[in-house]
Amino acid sequence: MQSSPERVALPRELANFLIELAIALQSHGVYPAGHPFLVRSADAVMRRLEGLLLDRDSVAFGVARQQLVIEGVATESGNPVLSGLAGRLHRHRVGAVTLGRGASAEDVRAFLTLLSSEAEVSGPALGAGGEAVSWGAIRLHPLSYAQLELSGDGEAGAPEDPRAARLWIGLARAAVETDAEGAPEPAAVADAINQQAHEVAYDQVIVGYLLQLANELRHGDERGSAEVRRRLGQMIGGLKPETLRRLVEMGGDDTQRRRFLLDASHGFAAEAVVRLVQAAAEASEQNISHSLLRLLAKLASHAERSGGPVRAVAESALRDQVQLLISGWSLPDPNPGTYSVTLDDLARSAVGVAGVLPGPNDPEPSRIIRTALEVDAAGTTVWTALARMAAAGELPVLIALLEDAPRGSRFAAAAWDFLATRDSVHALLAAGPEGSAALDRLLERMGDAALEPLMDEMIDSELRVVRRAALARLGRMGARAAADAVRRLGDGRWYVVRNLLAVLHEAEPWPADFSPAPFLRHDDARVRREAARLAFRLPAERARALAIALVDSDEQVNRIALAECAAECPPAVLPLVSHRAVDAATDPELRLLAIRVLGASREAPAVQMLVRLVDGGQSWLRKPRLAVPTPEMLAALAALATGWPGHPSAAPFLAAALRSTDPEVIRAALTRAETR
Repeated sequence: MQSSPERVALPRELANFLIELAIALQSHGVYPAGHPFLVRSADAVMRRLEGLLLDRDSVAFGVARQQLVIEGVATESGNPVLSGLAGRLHRHRVGAVTLGRGASAEDVRAFLTLLSSEAEVSGPALGAGGEAVSWGAIRLHPLSYAQLELSGDGEAGAPEDPRAARLWIGLARAAVETDAEGAPEPAAVADAINQQAHEVAYDQVIVGYLLQLANELRHGDERGSAEVRRRLGQMIGGLKPETLRRLVEMGGDDTQRRRFLLDASHGFAAEAVVRLVQAAAEASEQNISHSLLRLLAKLASHAERSGGPVRAVAESALRDQVQLLISGWSLPDPNPGTYSVTLDDLARSAVGVAGVLPGPNDPEPSRIIRTALEVDAAGTTVWTALARMAAAGELPVLIALLEDAPRGSRFAAAAWDFLATRDSVHALLAAGPEGSAALDRLLERMGDAALEPLMDEMIDSELRVVRRAALARLGRMGARAAADAVRRLGDGRWYVVRNLLAVLHEAEPWPADFSPAPFLRHDDARVRREAARLAFRLPAERARALAIALVDSDEQVNRIALAECAAECPPAVLPLVSHRAVDAATDPELRLLAIRVLGASREAPAVQMLVRLVDGGQSWLRKPRLAVPTPEMLAALAALATGWPGHPSAAPFLAAALRSTDPEVIRAALTRAETR
C-alpha cells in the first residue's frame, strides 16, 4: 500500500469562516442572551461570510459526525474546533448548510441562537421534522434530505469492512435516500443523482464521497477494492454528461481537480476515468481532440475487456496518457495538427494497444527521426517515433537531433512546435543536470510561452530539483517573470506564496507597485523568510522590515535579519539588536550574531552594550573586573578589540583581558591585532 500524499488543504478563507462559525456557536451556548460578546461573535461570522460571498453566490457545506466537506475538501476529523461544529450539526440531524447572498446579521444571529442549543436536551433536533429550516438566505437541510451523511467515520457499512466499501455504501445510501441495509445497485445510484435538482449542498456531499473514494482506491487498503471499483465505474457510466460535469465543477479549483483526476486514474475503472477526464476538460475549458478521446476510449475498452498482457499494457498506457494530459492542460489546443493525424490513425487501429507499442522488428525511433530530417518529410510513422522518444524520456537526444537539423527544415520546425509543451518542460526539469542543456534550447524556442509552464512547475512541483531548475530559468526572464509572480500572489496557499517570493528574489525589476511588506506578517514563517529577504533590498522599507524581522517568533527570520544588520545596521533597530545580544532566552547562536552586529556598528549605544556584556563589576581595588568568559562574553570582548580598541569605556576591559591568565580571554583581546 502506498503512502498517502499530502492532503489538499482547505482554503484559508473557508477554514477561517468555519472556525469563526464554530466559535460563535460555542459562545451562544455559553453566554446568556443579550450578552455583548454574542453580538461581536455574530458580527465576526457575518464579516467572514460577506468576504466569501464577494465571488460566490452561496457557501454550502455537508456534515458528517466529525467532518465537514466544503468545495470538495473534507476537514480533518482530528481538528477539535471543526469536529465540534460537525458534531453539533450532526446531533441536530443537519446534513448540509447553505448560506447565500442576502443573508442579514439578524439571520445569522437567529441561526446561531437556535443551533447553539443541544439537540434533544433543549428541544427536538432541528432536522428531526425532515423539512429544511430557513432564516432568510440561510438554510439547513435535514439528514432526511437525500440522507446527506458522510461515512468517513465508519457509520455506513460494518466497522470491519475496508474503508472503500464503507465509503461506497455511504455514497449509495445518500444518493437514493435510504437507510436500508447494504447499498443500492449502481444504476439506481446514478439515476438518483441524475434526477436530483441542482442543489449545491447535495453536490458538496456527493463530491466529498468521490474525492475520498478516489484517494482511498489509489492509496488505501486493497481488500474489496475491485468490487468497489466495478460498482463505482457502473455508477459513473450511468451519469448524464451534464450531471458528471456539474459534479466535477464542484470538486474545487483546477489544481484540486487535477489531483482528483490523478487519484481517479489510478483507482477508478478505466472507462470511468475517460468519462471523468472528458467532464473535467469541459469544466476547465480545456480542448481534447476527438482523436485523442477515441484513443483513450479504445485503451479503456482493452483495459476493461481484454485479457493477458494486452489488458495490462492498455491499462498502464491509459493511466500514463491521462496523467500526461491533465498535467499539461495549459494551451487552448494541446494537440498539434500533425500529431492529430497520428492520433486518428492510432484510434482507428483495429489492433488497439498493439498499434501504440513498438514491435520487435520496428526501427529505432531515433533512426526514423534522422531519416525524416534528412529528407525533410514526415508521416504517421515519423510522428509516432517522435511521440515514443518523448514518452521514453529521450527528449535530450531528440532535441539534440533537431538542433543539428539543416537550416530551413520544415519537419524540424514542426517537431519543435510539437515539443513546445508543458509536458516537455516538466520532463526536462525533472531530468536534472542531464536535461539542463536541452531544456535551455527548448525554452529559447518557446520564448514567452515558456513563462507559464515554468511558473506552474515552480509553484506546484513537490520536487526540489524541479523547483530549483525552474527558478534559475525564471530569474533569467527578468521583468516578465517578476510581473507574473506578483500577479499570482493572491493565491492563499503558503507554499505558493513562498515560491512566488523566491521567484521575485531572482527576477528583476519588480513592478513599481509591488511591496513585500504585507508578507512580513504572514501566518507561515517560510513565507516571512522570503518576504524579509526581499524587503531588505528596498531602501525605503529596509529599516521597518528589519524591525519586524528581529522580533519575529521564527528564529530563522531573526537570523536572516541579523545577517542583514551585519552589513549595515540602521540606528533605529540597534535597540532590538542589543536586546537579542543580552536576552538569555535568545538562542546562543543568535546572541553571537547580534554581538557581531554591535561590534560592526559605529553607534555609541553599541559600545555601551558590548561593555555591559564583558563587565564583571569591580575588584576590591575598584578596578574593572571581567565577566565570566562565556561564548557571548568572549564575542563581545573580540568585538570591542576589533571595533572600539581606543574607546574610553572599552580600554579598561581590554587591558584587563590582556593581563588575564585565561588563553581564550587573551586571544579575544588580541583579535584586532590578528585581523590586521
